[in-house]
Amino acid sequence: MMIKTLLSFVFSGIIAISFSAHSKTKVTWSMESNADRDPIFLEKLQNAYNSAQNNYELEIQFEPNETRIESLRTSMLAGMGPDIVETPGPSYVKEYQEAGMLENLDSYAAEFGWKDKLIPWAYSSGVFDGSLYAIPKTHESMVMLYNKTLFEENGWKVPTTLEELEDVAGKIQAKGMDVYTYGSSGWQPTHEHLVGIYLNNYAGPQAVYEAIIGEREWTDPVFVEALELLKKHMVDEGWWSGSLENYYAIGWDDFHAQFATRGAAMMTIGTWTFQATSLGIGASGDEWGWAPLPSLSSQSDGPNFMIAIGTTMSINAAAKNKDGAIDVLNWIMSNKDVVIDIASDFEFGEFVVPLLLDESDIPSSISPQVTSYLNEYARITGDGNYGYCTWTFWPAEPGVHIWKDMEVVWAGDISVEDFMHDHQKMWDKARKKNETLPVPLRD
Repeated sequence: MMIKTLLSFVFSGIIAISFSAHSKTKVTWSMESNADRDPIFLEKLQNAYNSAQNNYELEIQFEPNETRIESLRTSMLAGMGPDIVETPGPSYVKEYQEAGMLENLDSYAAEFGWKDKLIPWAYSSGVFDGSLYAIPKTHESMVMLYNKTLFEENGWKVPTTLEELEDVAGKIQAKGMDVYTYGSSGWQPTHEHLVGIYLNNYAGPQAVYEAIIGEREWTDPVFVEALELLKKHMVDEGWWSGSLENYYAIGWDDFHAQFATRGAAMMTIGTWTFQATSLGIGASGDEWGWAPLPSLSSQSDGPNFMIAIGTTMSINAAAKNKDGAIDVLNWIMSNKDVVIDIASDFEFGEFVVPLLLDESDIPSSISPQVTSYLNEYARITGDGNYGYCTWTFWPAEPGVHIWKDMEVVWAGDISVEDFMHDHQKMWDKARKKNETLPVPLRD
């Protein structure tokens, strides 16, 4: 009798465990694949969430971004797709939101207090037609990296103005090195990084803001002058990787290697590069530094950081498990330690969910360069001094135009004036079709 009772108890326990394991409903998330990042997301996001509760089973599905963006669009149009929809930025969110493919998140934001947990401008980036449809998975900015060891050896000053930049550029080239390293091989939209730098740091963030909201034309001379200066530095003076041809020919691994081996003294790039830069130049024995991008005219007063959303998280309106998808997002925003831990693995270059952080939240394990950046970024943007990255605040058609047709300008087949005239027409069209994107108000 005792044996039967014991067996019955064990058997019942096995059934209970089995039922518990299989009673979890699946939550799917389509994410960009990366050989270095995928294992960390599996361990510290997927597995950590699954271990933290008994209701849902998160399954992250990885796919190269080159194919994922199109396959995601195809599945969404078919009324399918993952429960959690990850996009490369607000312009993609706008496309899906306009088509009614994303869940309105207002009630969840109110219930869980999401607005109070996120940086205000980052929260507003996901608000379309007055309602929340996306939460940033990563926010980022553009910075100027430089070889600190090299600068100190030569007594060069880190430039903060156009005059200082052109002075040190001449000295760098005299040493047989490139001023900057960068390239667009493998990712043609790299051009927009440079376009945005010159628009914001020559015309100034206020002028860019006025053009975004329609109070200033993109044909304004200040924008034309900004892109004329970029063309001069890119085409005439070969600042990036020695020549326009070289810039077109090299990609991510190439320009990081060039920076690490003193082929170039500086690099204009986004904060997503912090980990790769630390690993690359660190192996050479040199030390790297960062600085805000120089002001390129008197219209751009003082340093600013161009704000951007790298990736977004939304809920599929046709999701098989909306409750589970909401629970995943809320778990992320309710566990600051988890976000910081994952972001730390990438030197705060990825999974930088824009939660409100204190200086004490930054781990001591982070490199001093990144710690310095995070503190300075918080201080300057907190004062309202920020610019605007094109991939976050430009509507779809003008957003593509700003990088794709820039090659035509650099080839000399169209003038900057004509280019900006075409650009303005695209903005006018986007405004009429209600395709503009959210932009935080300036004080």
